[in-house]
Amino acid sequence: MRTLTLLLLALCTTLSSRAHASGAFVSGTRLEAVAEPDSTKVVFTVEPDTAYPVIKKGGPGRAWCKLKGATGEGWVKCDGTAELPEKPRLSGEFLASRDRAPESTPLPANAPQASGCPTRCDNPPLFRQAPALTSVDREVLGMCPARPDASVSRGDVQRFVSAHYDDPRLQRALSAAGRPGSRQANIEWLTGLWVSTGPRNAFTHVFCGDDWTTRSIGGLHYLPRYAQLEAEGKLCFDGPAVGGKALRGSQYVLRYRGVAPWSCAEKKLGGFMRDADPVNMLAIGTRAFARCCTRDGAKKEGGVYSAPDLGGTSWRIWCGTRNGTYGIASLFPTDERPSCGE
Repeated sequence: MRTLTLLLLALCTTLSSRAHASGAFVSGTRLEAVAEPDSTKVVFTVEPDTAYPVIKKGGPGRAWCKLKGATGEGWVKCDGTAELPEKPRLSGEFLASRDRAPESTPLPANAPQASGCPTRCDNPPLFRQAPALTSVDREVLGMCPARPDASVSRGDVQRFVSAHYDDPRLQRALSAAGRPGSRQANIEWLTGLWVSTGPRNAFTHVFCGDDWTTRSIGGLHYLPRYAQLEAEGKLCFDGPAVGGKALRGSQYVLRYRGVAPWSCAEKKLGGFMRDADPVNMLAIGTRAFARCCTRDGAKKEGGVYSAPDLGGTSWRIWCGTRNGTYGIASLFPTDERPSCGE
């Protein structure tokens, strides 16, 4: 009876799964990837209609494929080659595997000193009084680098994600991304989506600002961080970017520039929400990634994301390899027409 059951399982596996010629494996049913061909030790679960990188083929009759999953590498029975489904749900591990991870270089001993630009502000600040901060705001500000050429570490982002993992907004985002299941695997996936392997990362870009040592300030789409740097004399408000007011509805749209010795970079068009919870922004970015980033070969991939529960605010998301491997590149509020959503 046991032999018959195993034969039936093997037959179902062969009929319902295919190894893609270009190195991806997609199964129509849930499978168990095992440590070795014909092994009973399960490494991870292969989810249906999800693409996984094929590392190699082998085993008895070369009928097995070794796949890369979130928690390791495992073998499954595979047969033949076939095209991917019309719109497969690509796993984060598959997307990341298709990009080369650049080597990160260590920071120099001394932080760079900007020079040749103003060392003080001539205009009144955007915020004459510091905005009220929540405990989560303080968490994020405590993670932002104290030097202009540094990034938030992967470990800090993973600890932040872990601390807020059970928040319903993050759970909804994981559901939208098709990732129910293992807590630890999902924490690592979320962390990789925002940080990955490169020296630059989307979490720093969106929440803390980056590219301070270049001509143009990158990101900084989080009000408490702007207010912090303004209060510390590290950047100056240069006026509204559009029209006569910096605050347009619930969104700030403004120009600002760095102050020496922190930075000589400038932002000709920047923006952030008047009220934005960082956990909610993390969740929105994850949902937008699932709906708007399909890696169709576009020069700049992404879209303008909207959903009924977002209060009428749309968010522009860019995706790509800014982080070292494929993931979120930038996220900010926008008044552009939505192009993707729920």
